[in-house]
Amino acid sequence: MAGVLVFYFGRNDSMMALVGQQLKAAGLDAIGFRDEKVLEDELAKGEARLLVIGAGVEEAPRVRLKAYCAARGILVHENSGGPGAMMEHVAKLLG
Repeated sequence: MAGVLVFYFGRNDSMMALVGQQLKAAGLDAIGFRDEKVLEDELAKGEARLLVIGAGVEEAPRVRLKAYCAARGILVHENSGGPGAMMEHVAKLLG
């Protein structure tokens, strides 16, 4: 998984820090975002392979981001089981 660019989007600073640490510990290039517009601007560059959406993200931005990624072939993981469970799912997605 080394060298794969993963973006993560969330609302809780402490969870964002944990998610970033978990992704980076797995050898992924990971960048976190709290602003949807900034995230979309970065996604538009076409460099990210996966977007992790945190459990605290509201439904409306969640739906918009999933549609945005689907239209561009970017994988999405909606995290709801904490950082430990997230890594299992991310590894399967990036397989």
